[in-house]
Amino acid sequence: MPSPLRLAASASLSLILIGCAATPPAKLGESATACVGSVLPPPGGMKAAQNPELLSKAVGAPGNGGLCEGAVYQQDLAAAGVVVYRVWDSAKPDSRLGRWWSFSKPQGTVAQYQAANAICPAWGQLDSVVRCQLKAGAQVAVGPVQSADCAPDPSLPPSAVNQVYVPNTSPDDIQVENCEDEGAFPSSM
Repeated sequence: MPSPLRLAASASLSLILIGCAATPPAKLGESATACVGSVLPPPGGMKAAQNPELLSKAVGAPGNGGLCEGAVYQQDLAAAGVVVYRVWDSAKPDSRLGRWWSFSKPQGTVAQYQAANAICPAWGQLDSVVRCQLKAGAQVAVGPVQSADCAPDPSLPPSAVNQVYVPNTSPDDIQVENCEDEGAFPSSM
């Protein structure tokens, strides 16, 4: 007859195996990792806003890039425009005022920037920087970075780095102004 200790160990192991069997497997291409970091508070000159539609455009599913989670902030009407930076591909001039920005001036190598922001190498060569201000009343989504499946390149995990989604939807609907080219990325200085 088995000892009470052996029966308890056997029962515990059985419960663990049952729990594992009940856990659904991850879907192909789905990241098994959760969001890391947190949403930064609004910078000076901005306040929290409600815009579920904008937030849903910015937040991506695991493996698809975008924000992992986020909040919507609005540029105050009376405050100076908050500065945002964008690293972009100069071979694609129409991408200069795209949707993905940062409150921080980009630093490091291209590979470091891509890894920190979950930007797949195939999405663009990232060789130029533009600095702009958000227009009065502009709403943006802000949050830590979602993972990106970059096949055939290695996938990129979620990151605590916050990105800023600016809904520049067309040349007639640009939410930034007073733009200045900052030159090559990475900077040679």
